[in-house]
Amino acid sequence: LNQTPNQPRERDYAYAGSFYAFAIWIGLGVAGLYSLLSTAFKGVGNRTAASVIACLSGIIVPLQMVSQTWDDHDRSGRYAARDFGMNYLSSLDPNAVIFTNGDNDTFPLWYAQEVEGYRTDVRVCNLSYLSTDWYIAQMQRAAYESEPLPMQADRFTFAYDEHQYNYLYQPDTLPVPVSAMLDELYAYDKLSNDYGVHMIQHSNVFIPVDVNQAVKAGVVADTAANAVLEAITLNLSGLGSGMTSSQVMSLDIINSSIKGGWKRPCYFAMTVPSSYYLGLEDNLLCTGMAYQVVPLRGMSLATGDIGSDCDKMYRNVTERFRWGGIDVAPAGSLYLDETIRRMVTTTRMTLGNLAEDLAERGDYVRARRVLDLSLEKLPVKASPFALQMGLEYARTYERLATKGGDKTAHAVAVQLIRDEIERYAQYVLFYQSLSLSLLSNITNQDRYIYYRYFPALVDYYREIDPNGAVEMIAKLKDMHIAPELLADSEDNEAEYEQPDIVI
Repeated sequence: LNQTPNQPRERDYAYAGSFYAFAIWIGLGVAGLYSLLSTAFKGVGNRTAASVIACLSGIIVPLQMVSQTWDDHDRSGRYAARDFGMNYLSSLDPNAVIFTNGDNDTFPLWYAQEVEGYRTDVRVCNLSYLSTDWYIAQMQRAAYESEPLPMQADRFTFAYDEHQYNYLYQPDTLPVPVSAMLDELYAYDKLSNDYGVHMIQHSNVFIPVDVNQAVKAGVVADTAANAVLEAITLNLSGLGSGMTSSQVMSLDIINSSIKGGWKRPCYFAMTVPSSYYLGLEDNLLCTGMAYQVVPLRGMSLATGDIGSDCDKMYRNVTERFRWGGIDVAPAGSLYLDETIRRMVTTTRMTLGNLAEDLAERGDYVRARRVLDLSLEKLPVKASPFALQMGLEYARTYERLATKGGDKTAHAVAVQLIRDEIERYAQYVLFYQSLSLSLLSNITNQDRYIYYRYFPALVDYYREIDPNGAVEMIAKLKDMHIAPELLADSEDNEAEYEQPDIVI
């Protein structure tokens, strides 16, 4: 199959060779059937009949296969790859730079630009490729409406794989500007160890910030000008023993963008792992499907994680986002594979975090619109909630009801919890059917569902709708759900940590 061991996911195209071989054998089989039938039935007319029977016999097998697998391979009406890729680009200000990493957050963006001609002012910069000299040289050239990326490096700095790795070995901790650190690193008469590897002399660096430039560029709203930091500080020693060329280049581009008056605002795609953020987590704000580098402390009070630029993000989500055909297709008519479902989860999580941040600001009307938009455009019947997300949505709706006075939000919260309980009751029944030895071998996520999440759903239902909970618990008892899962779940708090949601 020409497929290396331990593949992370199934790849149908690896089987193309076997498909071709199978097609050849079908052809040989048809010829063989014709020969047998012609021998059995003499005469010209019988040979015609034999050929028809042989051909029909050869067609039946692939038709049977198609009839059973067509729905799993039919992509008609599904535009998720294109639309979700466009959502990344729609989250960005004009002339932006977005750092991506994997295939799912890079190739759809390139398609949108190259084929659809969408947001060609944006430069998509893949961090994996940024470790190569040819790609860095490509970033130094114009592309469509995008000017060359701003950077201190010249065309020789990384040529012939120079600066592939740059060691931090007992660097000076005196704070210096990033520009000065890069000047020292890039200097041709500097500075390598005995093995010819370049050394970074300073680990404690900062990027000076001009508040007027940040406000003028639209990176910071006028109302937030007083919160702008004098400098963005970074401790490079937190990156490990050194920096790859990709890390150095991304820092160079961000620093040069800020020095240039934020004319090329910089973003990380939200699916890029946090290990690629260069320690900038506290200086990122979500604007949709991307985190923008800003001269602010961006932590969300609602989630304790990276916060939202609520006004900018709300505008992007409600006016510019696309939904991949999931919003208009009848329930169950689109096949959503594992990758697409992960992207649906990512988008839902984005909208849910925005709603929480809006609610934290007391903006309950817009928070409700964001939640309703998520349920309308990404219906649960098309793609069920990922683990924990249904409960989180219900809690936000209930918050809108209790603190925002939105009476109809309570009914939505109750229905979400009921649906989640009925869905996960089927999981629990399966777990209960297992022997103790098999139950001990279920995954951490399954353990979490059984011991923590399902009891938490029941508890929260009891909290927000006591009368309905009594009826639901009676129904669950009739289904023979274990009584201990229907009691107060505080005793089950230990040892089962919430698994990460894959995005």
